[in-house]
Amino acid sequence: MNIMNAKQEYLVKELWVLAWNASVQRADVYRSGTKHGSEDVRLFSESLISYLSSQVIPSYSRGMVKEEQHYQHIDELVAYANSVGERVLGEFGYKYGVAQELLNLALTYHWCLGLVTEPPHCPVDRIVIDKTTYRGTNWTEIQRRSEYQVIIEDIKRRTGT
Repeated sequence: MNIMNAKQEYLVKELWVLAWNASVQRADVYRSGTKHGSEDVRLFSESLISYLSSQVIPSYSRGMVKEEQHYQHIDELVAYANSVGERVLGEFGYKYGVAQELLNLALTYHWCLGLVTEPPHCPVDRIVIDKTTYRGTNWTEIQRRSEYQVIIEDIKRRTGT
């Protein structure tokens, strides 16, 4: 098990802020009238980051997480977010595209710090999608695993992985 030193802990906290902001900034996640800096939004984001930090990220530090398990982690993040975010989430709830962006970006940051093994997927955003057959698809609107999987399969075909 990898024990973080004070410098790594500081960086991880800062990188969570970056990952969170990247995942929600254009995603129209919140209920109309909800202020991004509100106490409810802060509690929601803290709950998701705590969940990921304690329940999900550690499995990536113990060895390679298989792709199916990675998809399950995203599914579980969506379910968890929808269960704790009732007060702040909009009509469509916490979308799969937003969940994958948060988890994949956080894992990429953790990987760069040497805290986890290489993540199964890169963060899938507009820049990545525009290099696929699905260009023009808005990652913030992806609501189901199946929509995300076809993009991942296209990425894998194009990269030969």
